Amino acid sequence: MRHAHLPSVAILGTLTRDTTVYADGSRSENLGGLFYSVTTFAHLFAGEARLRVVANVGADFDATARAALESLGVDTALVRTVPQPNNHVFLTYRDLDTRDEVLRGLVPPVTGDLLAGARDATFLLVNLTSGRDVELTTLQEFRRTFAGVVQLDVHSLTLGFEPDGHRVLRLPPDWEAWLGCADWVQMNATEAGLLGGGEAPAAFARRALALGPRGILVTLGSRGSVAAWRAGDAIEEISVPAPFEPHPAYPTGCGDVYGATFAYALLSGAPVRMAVELATAVATTKAAYEPQAALARIRTLAASHLARCLTT
Repeated sequence: MRHAHLPSVAILGTLTRDTTVYADGSRSENLGGLFYSVTTFAHLFAGEARLRVVANVGADFDATARAALESLGVDTALVRTVPQPNNHVFLTYRDLDTRDEVLRGLVPPVTGDLLAGARDATFLLVNLTSGRDVELTTLQEFRRTFAGVVQLDVHSLTLGFEPDGHRVLRLPPDWEAWLGCADWVQMNATEAGLLGGGEAPAAFARRALALGPRGILVTLGSRGSVAAWRAGDAIEEISVPAPFEPHPAYPTGCGDVYGATFAYALLSGAPVRMAVELATAVATTKAAYEPQAALARIRTLAASHLARCLTT
């Protein structure tokens, strides 16, 4: 892409370790959490954006996390080292769309003074990879004076904690206020079903616009995605099937890839409909490859989709 003025993108969330066991019994150890969003941004923009991470990182993971981010050309000035053990996520897939999740370690939420350092960004992606990445009041206060665009991935906001670290679905009592903080809100079908009381994803996406966002994006795993957004006085919507079904499939990180690709497309000037189509295609492409290793090649792997949707 050719940008007269490089966009400034801040990405808030939690940098984790992932240990993943897939349904076929294969196993992987990767950098996880926010790394999926950041790596996707870095390789899609290919140096034509200023990327900053806003996150707390445990002292036990600090050197690894910073080295990984700096290798991508990401600004780490807003990454703060904390004494708590860093998040380590253990994922066990039962099939393509369902998994068990256990979390060990937990860094505290990002505070307002740290987030204030991103106030000059043009775009803030908030990816709630732990569900404790930032407090609602902190985000609300930031949003009141932030002139840029906010995109929120609901992600682990809908996951509570069992005493043994297992994550379990639970309805956040303040979820409507969270959605009201953002211009664009992303969630998966399970999260949409929980927030919408079992309502179909497309219907919930339309209804949730009344809470304030410009658009709602719902990923459907192997079935693609749906979206609804306000365009003036009208509401537009789209249902995009996955372009193919990967075999074997590696779904970890696909939602993060989807969100980062959608944001990249918007910042590159694509209309919303095209941004949804591109995000679906790139996330599906990533699903065909083991996490992290594929992300460094995402521009090449998804080249045909990028060529159709964007002028490079």
